[in-house]
Amino acid sequence: MQPAILKLGCRNFRSYQALSLDFSSRFVVFYGKNGAGKTNVLEAISLFSSDRGLRKASVSDFANFNTKSESWNLELVSENGGYKTFLETGLWNGRRFGKIDGAASASLSALEEFIWLLWITPSMDTIFVGSKADRRNFFDHLVSGCDKKYKNRLKKIQNLQRERLSVLMYRRDEAWLNILENKIAEESVFVAKTRFEFLNRLKEIFENCGSNFLRPRVSINGKIESLAAIRSDEDAVLEISDFLKNSRNEDCEKQSTGISVHRSLWLAHHQKSQLEAENCSTGEQKAFLISLVLAVARIYQQSKRGVPVLLLDDLMMHLDKVRRKTLIDELSELNIQTFFTGTELYLFEDLKNTAQIFHVENSICNEVRE
Repeated sequence: MQPAILKLGCRNFRSYQALSLDFSSRFVVFYGKNGAGKTNVLEAISLFSSDRGLRKASVSDFANFNTKSESWNLELVSENGGYKTFLETGLWNGRRFGKIDGAASASLSALEEFIWLLWITPSMDTIFVGSKADRRNFFDHLVSGCDKKYKNRLKKIQNLQRERLSVLMYRRDEAWLNILENKIAEESVFVAKTRFEFLNRLKEIFENCGSNFLRPRVSINGKIESLAAIRSDEDAVLEISDFLKNSRNEDCEKQSTGISVHRSLWLAHHQKSQLEAENCSTGEQKAFLISLVLAVARIYQQSKRGVPVLLLDDLMMHLDKVRRKTLIDELSELNIQTFFTGTELYLFEDLKNTAQIFHVENSICNEVRE
């Protein structure tokens, strides 16, 4: 299979003043000591999404350590069906930008029409035991692959909620509040329906596609989802609107919205023991994470979104030899481009005949050739 990403260029980014890499394989490995600059390459790729990348850093933190300029630039060449697309993103004059074939894109999410990025990093080991907000952000990124309008709806709801709180604080315009609350309710029902669609597709993948990694039972718990599941769309909108109306004083006092899709809780349970993921072993949680990402990659392959690409940062170190082989076999069957990092080359012995391998030292990437 032709790789989805053919070329990556970095200027003034992290530890790289300049970097240009060509990719010719669907498996690409970067290995070297800790601090060599491996993760910076994966982070550069991850920024061709509408999110903040795999480290969730501020855009001003990406500039090269040794320069005074805050600006940075990334270029990527993607290919899908024989058609090449030139993507660009960076920071210029304090603003993050995106370009497609040299033309400014309306939003960063437009880049996701060409490649769709999923990643697993060491910090994600706490997805099931860490903050509810981090878990919600993780799942919302997964869901957004089912509907290209999903992230925009979430942002729209957030903006509408802020505007409503402002009106509650300073103007108390009854007619305007009714309009805002109805819009919030309508968008929230759309979000809930998209989340249900994602869960149904995830369940179908788990049931019909084999995997040797432990699979969780995923669900979502929230007031809006509860209403959307048992009411017609119209009735759900009316009930949500009424709830918002009746909670105006409380929301104004707390300066927060009591009922919101941004408060819903994503849950994962062990299929057999029924234990919540946060009460399962770290090994089981790691398996849940891997199986989720692999399943969602399958969902993306079936969608009309961008070609899925996986970024696996230091994952192989935490798997035994059997699990590493299992993962490679499943990735080979998925047939999508995957980028790996690791400290030792032996971790990728199952890829030695198929992967493009780079040794990274002091932020210099040298391709290893047999």
